[in-house]
Amino acid sequence: MKELGVLVPIVTPCTRSGEIDAEGLTSVCRYMIEAGCHALFVGGSTGRGPWLSRAARAKACAVVAGAIGSKVPLLAGCMASGLSDMMENARLMAEAGAQIAVLTAPGYFNYSQQEVERIFLQFADASPLPVMIYDIPAFVGMKLDTEMVNRLARHPRVIGFKDSSGDLGRFRELLAALRGREGFYLLQGKEHLLAESLLAGASGFVVSLLHVDPRPFVALYTAARAGNEDLARPPQKCATEILAVLNSSVARRPETSTLFHFLNQTLHAHGVCHNILLEHEGECPAWLAENARQALTIAESAWKMAEHTHP
Repeated sequence: MKELGVLVPIVTPCTRSGEIDAEGLTSVCRYMIEAGCHALFVGGSTGRGPWLSRAARAKACAVVAGAIGSKVPLLAGCMASGLSDMMENARLMAEAGAQIAVLTAPGYFNYSQQEVERIFLQFADASPLPVMIYDIPAFVGMKLDTEMVNRLARHPRVIGFKDSSGDLGRFRELLAALRGREGFYLLQGKEHLLAESLLAGASGFVVSLLHVDPRPFVALYTAARAGNEDLARPPQKCATEILAVLNSSVARRPETSTLFHFLNQTLHAHGVCHNILLEHEGECPAWLAENARQALTIAESAWKMAEHTHP
């Protein structure tokens, strides 16, 4: 398989009314690239793709493309509830500078695996961009069948798969099945499974909690890619502990905006951008701000350890 590395599902800095903050978005991009991340993904769930208008997503993509130039690959979410909207999203994202279209199963209606496979194939046949399939059962209501993914991987325009199912057994099956496909990316999407997946041969990973502090995550990737399990263990522990802090926050406040409040606090603490929140999401509860500070402490401690032990 092909290496991709650390892919950032970039947040979308904005005003409280939802207007794209181009300066803030450029700042986040530069922050991630300077930390050593290898690719950016605009318009995903962490970037509020499902909320933003098509024009806003295209603007965000153009801002990111302008910020990174040809330094790293740019992926763009083209998800929608129907094929025609998916295709229009792909067209606009290609015009805005994206190099790869990211697509989930369509939402809202209940589909069979066969129906979803046909939709993916229709999209891949006509898309102006090569396609990365994104499996996120928590949001679309279904988990993609392993054999279907294997069949889709044979399509010349399907170049990757991002797995956010949390099923390590299925991920290992895909690794074994796709190992011989030299131009294909297989990415892990769950923080607690990063080291295991990379050491087993994954192309990289894409996780929201990179925004807490990308440095220990990059150290994790570097150690695992070198095959050094001992060096990978501390930053993996960091990623798992930060995830536990977020999960406890979501258990107390189950709204999706809990994630945005959490990441907003950490980005603001780093001085990277001013805001990623919308008016209806209100102010951050004091306890959630404290949890975000705890995550920052965990990340800083892990980075200091990695800085002193990295080869």
